[in-house]
Amino acid sequence: MLSAPGIGAAETTTFTTTDDTRRVPVPPHDYSADPLLVLQGGTLIDGTGAAPITDALVALRGDRIMYAGTAAGAGVSTEEGQVIDTSGLYIVPGLIDLHVHFTQQRGNFTRYRDSDAASAIRGVLLLGQLADAGVTTVRDVGTSNDVALRIKEAVERRMVDGPRVLWSGNMISAKGGHADEITSTATGKPKSLAGSSRVRVANGPWDWRLAVREQLRKQADWIKLTSPYTREEVTAAVDEAHMQGIPVTVDSFGKYTEWASEAGVDSIEHPLNMDEHIIAVMARNKTDFVPTLTAFYNVEKTGYPSAGIPSGGFFFTFARRYPVVHAQHLEMVGLAHKSGIRIGVGSDIPFENDVRYPQDYYVDLGLLKDAGLSDEDVFASATRVGAEILRMEDKLGTLEAGKLADILVVGSNPLEDIQNLQDVKLVVADGRVIRDFTE
Repeated sequence: MLSAPGIGAAETTTFTTTDDTRRVPVPPHDYSADPLLVLQGGTLIDGTGAAPITDALVALRGDRIMYAGTAAGAGVSTEEGQVIDTSGLYIVPGLIDLHVHFTQQRGNFTRYRDSDAASAIRGVLLLGQLADAGVTTVRDVGTSNDVALRIKEAVERRMVDGPRVLWSGNMISAKGGHADEITSTATGKPKSLAGSSRVRVANGPWDWRLAVREQLRKQADWIKLTSPYTREEVTAAVDEAHMQGIPVTVDSFGKYTEWASEAGVDSIEHPLNMDEHIIAVMARNKTDFVPTLTAFYNVEKTGYPSAGIPSGGFFFTFARRYPVVHAQHLEMVGLAHKSGIRIGVGSDIPFENDVRYPQDYYVDLGLLKDAGLSDEDVFASATRVGAEILRMEDKLGTLEAGKLADILVVGSNPLEDIQNLQDVKLVVADGRVIRDFTE
């Protein structure tokens, strides 16, 4: 039973919607005509927290799961359709990456970085790398023009294989804010005074509202804000998005994180300049958290050599005038976890995407474990909790009848060691096998 978001209608009705946060009504689909795909014989870890099921069977028609449970109770004929033997393997939900940028700089491939055509090429390459990692859903949190939307459409139309895409349109930033600086982060190289195609600069509460409306008009699934901003600006932006039923995330630090949480923002990206007080505010307001630990671990420990980025922290950036300390980030993530804040997985590799994906996704899983999460906790963050943060828990994150058929098959039990997720054997996205490493 669904009602139109943000309108407050008293009556509800049942209808089919798009498989994103916009929930736009679409004609119903007849699944009986779709081919059957059966995964049989493996151990099912369905992501709900239930005990693993040995000798399991998962049946799909089209992009939907029809059954997930014991093979004995399936009542599914394996005479029709395709049957894949997963004996000795583990069947788990597809993984979720909550923080990518399809149009981000890619190491030495910088000569064309301001070209939307080159950005699209880089984005499709990244799409494939994420699929290799078993990632079946990604959220792009800031793109050049409409590149991420077109990548989303290409996946939906099955022109390219890859994870389903949710996108945030352009980042919304104050004039001279984090996304609008003209000094390149870490290198100090000057950038053009011209505005960026990745950023919508807004000033004053009403302009922030207008900027949100512009992203919604472009069919954004999420809204992405960047600090600094005033209390009034962030409150206006969050209110405008929520009136239309669209969630909001923010790249913030220090007091701006507190203001965003108080304004009702849905999630916070990065553990930057946090303290115990800010964690308490987030816990009180039930603000979700996507730490992107790997991105800042790389900055501090190794830098990004092929992009000319030295190690040690953020240099030459006015909007982030504080040290980047990995140990403090781990401490804040651990405190957030103990405080009951939902924590999702987001990679946000800002440079050298072509060489750091997909491995850095697994690095991020390991860093969450270093912060105090158990293997089971990290597994949940990468699946069920990620879906909850996306506001798509009714469609993603667990393997249950009626949900979207996003499935990962691995060779070892991830609940015993989260790094076993690297042992990818089969990736099913939207009901289609897009990676098969079983041979």
